[in-house]
Amino acid sequence: MSWLGSHVVLMAVYALLTGAFFALLWKTETRERLRLFAIVFFGLMLGGLAIAWAMYPFPG
Repeated sequence: MSWLGSHVVLMAVYALLTGAFFALLWKTETRERLRLFAIVFFGLMLGGLAIAWAMYPFPG
């Protein structure tokens, strides 16, 4: 399996692009952009992992 076939890698790429988009769109100063990027990126990553962990006991 290639690394782009991994759900975690695809989730990280999505979080990276979404965080960068919103940081560049909503903030003007570099420090504010980095802070918003980190909040969005880690929020999406940790939220996705938390939902995956909660769904693990219930197979599809």
